[in-house]
Order: sequence, then C-alpha cells, then structure tokens
Amino acid sequence: MLLAAALLVPTSTASAAAACTWRPTALPVPGQSGLPTATDHQSGFAGVASTADGLRPIVWKNGAYSVLPGIGNLPGYEVADENRAGTIVGTARVSVSGVSVSTAFRSRGGVLEELPKLGNNTKAAALGINDAGDITGYVWGDSSGLTTVVRWPAAQPGTVTTLPGLAPDPTSPQAVDEDGSVLLLRDSGLAVWRAGTITRLGTLPGLRFPGGTAFSNGRVVGYATYDDKKAGVYWDQQGAAHVLPNSSYNLSNGNPQFDINRDGLITGRIDEAHGGNDLNGTGYGVWRQGAWVSNFGDITLDIPSRIGDDGTVAGARMDADRTYHPYAWRCS
Repeated sequence: MLLAAALLVPTSTASAAAACTWRPTALPVPGQSGLPTATDHQSGFAGVASTADGLRPIVWKNGAYSVLPGIGNLPGYEVADENRAGTIVGTARVSVSGVSVSTAFRSRGGVLEELPKLGNNTKAAALGINDAGDITGYVWGDSSGLTTVVRWPAAQPGTVTTLPGLAPDPTSPQAVDEDGSVLLLRDSGLAVWRAGTITRLGTLPGLRFPGGTAFSNGRVVGYATYDDKKAGVYWDQQGAAHVLPNSSYNLSNGNPQFDINRDGLITGRIDEAHGGNDLNGTGYGVWRQGAWVSNFGDITLDIPSRIGDDGTVAGARMDADRTYHPYAWRCS
C-alpha cells in the first residue's frame, strides 16, 4: 500500500503553526496511489507511485509529475533523498526464493543510474545526497553481517570511497546531514560520525532501545522505549535527549516515522491518549525543537512523512478503503 502527501508549515514560530489550519491539495499520480519520501526543499517532492508497469520512482514539481524508468527487472524502489538540484537517490530491491538484490541509484537526465559497489560487497543502499551532489550510503555482502558506510563523491563520478574512522560494523547507518555527518545505530546506542570522529548521543534514565529516523542541522529525531512506553525522542545540537510529549510510534505497519527539518520542526505519531491509533498507525502531531505544537491535519486520515527546509512536508491521506493518496497541505 502506497502513501503520499505534502504539507507546508510556516517556519516563524510554534504559536503560528498551532493556530493554523491545514489545507489539503491532491498531488497527481499516474495511477491511484503514490508516496513522496523526499523533497528538494523548494516545494518539490520525489518518491514512488504505482504505474501500469509496476512501482516506479516519481518526481513532483510545479503541479506536475515525471515517472522515471526502472533499473532492469528490479521491481522495488525506495527514494531516500533529493537535493535542491532535483537529483534523487535511493535503493532498488528484489528478493526471490531467498536470493536478494539491493542496488543504490541516483537520477541523471531523467533516468536512474546504478552506483558502484565497494570491493567484494554485493549490495548497496543510498541514504542521502547533499546540495553539492555527494551521496552517502552503505554496502554489505551476503554472509559477513557487516555494513560499510560509503560516499559516492560528486567530484569523482563513478567512484566510491569509505569514510575515515568508520570500520565495517554489524549495524547500519540511519541518516545523513547536509554537511555529510552520519547518524549511526550501534550496539552502544545512537552516535554521530562527523569528519572522522564518532560521538555518542545522550540518553535519559528509563530510555531504552533508541533508533534514529532523521538528521538535519545537527539535530536528530527518532524513537525509543521510555518508562515502558513507546515514544518519540529528539536529540538537540548538543546531543542531549528529550522525549517528545504526547508522542508514540509503531514500527510494524510501515507508516512513516518521525522526521525533522533544519529549523527543528518535527512530525510524527501521537499517542492514543491524544487521539492516535497504534493499531492503524494513524494520528500525527507537530513539534518544534522538542516542544509540542499541535495535531497535524486530520488525525484519522493524514500521515506526514518528509519535511522540507522550506516548511513543506510530504505525507499521505488515507481513504475509507485504506488506500493512500498523494496530497499537499498548506498551513495557513
């Protein structure tokens, strides 16, 4: 089932966001459904949509869409990021009879270009691309259980390099900041790699099993179990942890998790005490730098997924048949 939508949020004050009304506008798709999972931070989005040829990457800009052709016979696509130039990156996957393929890609000239793997690694995934065109992701093999964080530098097309101070590790990187810093989930908890140095993020008494979902301007958002309750967590630019008030999360239904933009605007699940539905994975809210702002849209239907630095957010609107349709909201 596919998701899609977009949201425009004023970035001036939390009180302005709390006082606004979310006004929806449908995003066009070639079929019925689509999911924008990336933004160019200029009111454009990218993601996937159902087409007559199956699931394909799609880009929305200025009220229109463009469908990108797939790579070979790979049917599964995840668009992870888009920069201001409109280049998208992501991962194409397929798994048949216990054999899996995972290929990192970028867009160039309206087609998808496979990114090279490193050494003997057979699989690759892309996490992010910055405005300079540098792509960050990871590679791994079939049997070692180790992932290696890599970069595909814009200045050296067709090459892939490792990052200093990041040896192969059993866990995967979670997200990438614009400056190239990488959010890591390790056995010791969440940490940030920045220019060759790894720094652990803070914790709180009662905070267990943390995971990260987004990383922007030195701020991280994710989730954890806090005092035996599933909750969203915000880590500020100093790495201190803050539990998001009224928050919850559900990792089992595939609905979008918490996201954050460079100004610290956050969207994510709200708990059942404040109108969320853990079974359906619906009910979302808005926070700013850890402080509660408001519910997001219709808490029974609207599912935001990605926030742009311009205040736009991608998400989904669910109909009575639980089909997800692309939308854009403006906060006014």
